Amino acid sequence: MRSVGEVGGMIESGVKAHLRVPVTPDPCLATAAESEAVKLLQGVGRPDEVVACVEAGVDLFESFFPFQVTERGCALTFDLDLSPDPERAGSTPPAVLELGEEKDEMRVESEESGDVGMEDQAQTMTPFEMDLKDTKYRDDFAPLVEGCGCYCCTHHQRAYVHHLLVTNELLAGVLLMLHNTTQYNAFFSALRAALASDKLEQFKERALRGRGVVGPQKAKEQS
Repeated sequence: MRSVGEVGGMIESGVKAHLRVPVTPDPCLATAAESEAVKLLQGVGRPDEVVACVEAGVDLFESFFPFQVTERGCALTFDLDLSPDPERAGSTPPAVLELGEEKDEMRVESEESGDVGMEDQAQTMTPFEMDLKDTKYRDDFAPLVEGCGCYCCTHHQRAYVHHLLVTNELLAGVLLMLHNTTQYNAFFSALRAALASDKLEQFKERALRGRGVVGPQKAKEQS
């Protein structure tokens, strides 16, 4: 059996979904965290969980979170100045730490802590989503997210996507997936920029606590 120092990368899978704090990795992966081995985590995709896992040493993620959001008829949105175009995200670091105006209508209350099964999680909105099936979007002719450069936001409005959802048109899922993938890629681009500039705490303050998601350390202080 190879030693950790001889391993080029590690994969951790079988992690339960909806974790407020990442599960304790197996001893081999925990040891690898101290090495330069690349660490890939499967099954974790919620933005708050991603940030927590990054702090634990995870480098790569394999997730279907944007698909789950799309299946709920929701659109991802973040309180960050995200680069809206994934093609430009790698070359132009987004200004992730500027405080923009609050998007109260896009917020939902945080779920209670505790274990949630995969099937339940697929039906549970997160604080990073807006439910476009809600009737309040019926006459809302704004783009899904102001400033987003995805095809859906540059060509259509919330009211149109709402109509597609309530009439069960397949185009609704296509447009939402385009949007959610763009926003999710932009979130990771913003996270990488925050790590590179050593501003992860400011990123967390805006991206997580700005949405009512309290990190593990903050939760401990408030208890």
